[in-house]
Amino acid sequence: MQAMLRPLPAQPPLLLTEPEAHPPEARPTEARPAPAARRQPPAARARDWQQEVRRQFTRQQQRGEFYPVEAIARGLQGEVLVLLMLDPDGSVAAARVEQSSGHRLLDAAALDAVRALRSLPADAPRQTLLPVRFRLD
Repeated sequence: MQAMLRPLPAQPPLLLTEPEAHPPEARPTEARPAPAARRQPPAARARDWQQEVRRQFTRQQQRGEFYPVEAIARGLQGEVLVLLMLDPDGSVAAARVEQSSGHRLLDAAALDAVRALRSLPADAPRQTLLPVRFRLD
């Protein structure tokens, strides 16, 4: 079981409300240092959420929930490219197969694994392509 992650290109945010004609007057506030987690470089933050995905996939594998027994028995291997969409709180909003492994059993298992992800870091990208590999080593 392996998972590699590639963030999708950033898209401009949608404007859901009209901007105020006259923004409220700015008031001085006491400057506070940003929390340590926010000071991490983007590459470190990306590694954090990618590591969390791998950790959760590993736990699924340890519980026998990742690689389907039938797929193992049939010697099925492959990679499924899943589009993962997250809510702002880091929970899975949606997932769909973007590229099949060629085996419905593996495609379904990849979707199950991705949909079972819980509490990903809030700085994870809202949409990303997630390659989920099934290999018999």
